[in-house]
Amino acid sequence: MRITTLCMSTTVQRTAVFERINMEEVNRSVHYRLDASGKAVNAARVLNQLEEHCAFLICPAGMENMDEFVMLAKADGLEASIIPVPGRVRECCTLLERENGRVTELVMDEPAYTEKKDTELIVKAEKQLWSELQKALKKSDALLFAGTTPKIWPEDFKVRVCKSACDTGVVILVDFWGKELLSVLKVCTPDIIKINAKEFCGTFCKTEITDTAELMRVVADKSRELNNCIVITRGGDSTIGAFRGEAFEVPTEKVQAVNTIGCGDSFSSGFLYEYLKTAAENSGKPDIQAALAKGTWCAARNAECEKVGTLYE
Repeated sequence: MRITTLCMSTTVQRTAVFERINMEEVNRSVHYRLDASGKAVNAARVLNQLEEHCAFLICPAGMENMDEFVMLAKADGLEASIIPVPGRVRECCTLLERENGRVTELVMDEPAYTEKKDTELIVKAEKQLWSELQKALKKSDALLFAGTTPKIWPEDFKVRVCKSACDTGVVILVDFWGKELLSVLKVCTPDIIKINAKEFCGTFCKTEITDTAELMRVVADKSRELNNCIVITRGGDSTIGAFRGEAFEVPTEKVQAVNTIGCGDSFSSGFLYEYLKTAAENSGKPDIQAALAKGTWCAARNAECEKVGTLYE
């Protein structure tokens, strides 16, 4: 199996572990770790843990500190095309508090570059990225496209990527929402839309839906309308899926959570992997229940680890 993962918001993840955090005091960590991250980077790492050399990562990286990201990606054995762009790779800090199991993530977004020299470099980087993507799609069974796209890239970038992948005939899983997703749906329909309940309601509904039965009905109706698969994660609550109008539900696995950051990315990897595997075994028809179960298992394993986006330390 071969899956291309595309990450436009490459990240250096700094995970710091504290016994307790007191907001009005100096807090010293027990230890901390650095990892290559970003939604599709995390997904690529998990896919490779499910099947060696399964994933190929494409991502831009800010030139000022890209060496650090490259080193971390290589340490994880990620096969990647890393394309230099102006500025820095963004940083995210995960804070883990042992005493009460609390977790939070601090995200420092990349600045938007507007200088002429930076614009020229971005245009060059986009051509290189596009070339790498076209080559990768020809060798791939699927594209996993997740996360935000910084403002330095054209507004229609996500639309063009999804349309190109659709024309190539690969299975597409997208994990983004709102205007970006609606813009894509005007041009093509991803095979799998994976978002959380708040994002689904924010994209397709006028109000938030908290009742499980009602949410399942609405998700099933939308998947029937789009003739695709929609997966809705809900934190500790059961995960909802729908395939061309048929609804599914899988409970979450209860674990002693260490770090829940990256669970959604790990879920996406497990779901897509099993979706493709069962479709190949069943004359093109995926087993959605099995895919949901695999995604749930991957998310649970990630939650048990300090490292973000992984099945094991």
